[in-house]
Amino acid sequence: MAEVSRVPIVQQVVNSMKDFVASDGTEVGQKLPTEKEWCENLSVGRGTVREAFRILEARGLVEIKPGRGAFLVSKKELGQEELAEWFLQNEVELKDYIEVRSAVEPLCARLIARRASDLELEQLERVHQRFIRAVEEEDIAGMAKYDERFHKHIVECSRNKMLIFICKKIDECIRDFRLKTFQVPQNARNAIKAHQDIVDAIKARDEEVAELYAKRHISLINIDMDVIIKR
Repeated sequence: MAEVSRVPIVQQVVNSMKDFVASDGTEVGQKLPTEKEWCENLSVGRGTVREAFRILEARGLVEIKPGRGAFLVSKKELGQEELAEWFLQNEVELKDYIEVRSAVEPLCARLIARRASDLELEQLERVHQRFIRAVEEEDIAGMAKYDERFHKHIVECSRNKMLIFICKKIDECIRDFRLKTFQVPQNARNAIKAHQDIVDAIKARDEEVAELYAKRHISLINIDMDVIIKR
């Protein structure tokens, strides 16, 4: 395992792990090096290694067993058929989350347009630009990270503690969904346009339009998932 020296750091760690997995010395079923070993060999933090493992798990390469570590389950990443199968198997649960998001997030968009400070709107724009950069760099980990931050920022700026609580629980449940959905390039491109519309409406302090675009965005996420399943 060679030392990692370039950003985005999580993607660099993922690439190193993929090289290790693809090597002739690894076999399906074997336990991979521990988090501590990866940290020491790549000179990165434990949080970075954990995120990299999550990405490999989302791509169907490893299985994380709590208290036991990461195990190699395949030397080949999920293809379109396998990705569609994952969405199909989890369709009911994912659509439940999407239904809740479609009720909660448009309200948050309306409230942030009303309540956010100019500084908070600038911060939202910066997160959006980081998401765009991740898409341009084909950095799936970055896409998932900044998509989550984008929606989280909108929720937090609503100043509504109950909405913040609900959305926090949703985020905890859809992290694998984010990693998998952005493996389809068109989904990421769709998100850029949807996020930009939301940002523009919020910066214009147009509550109704911000709410409308947020609702459209969640509807598009639902459509994107249906497209993957029906391929």
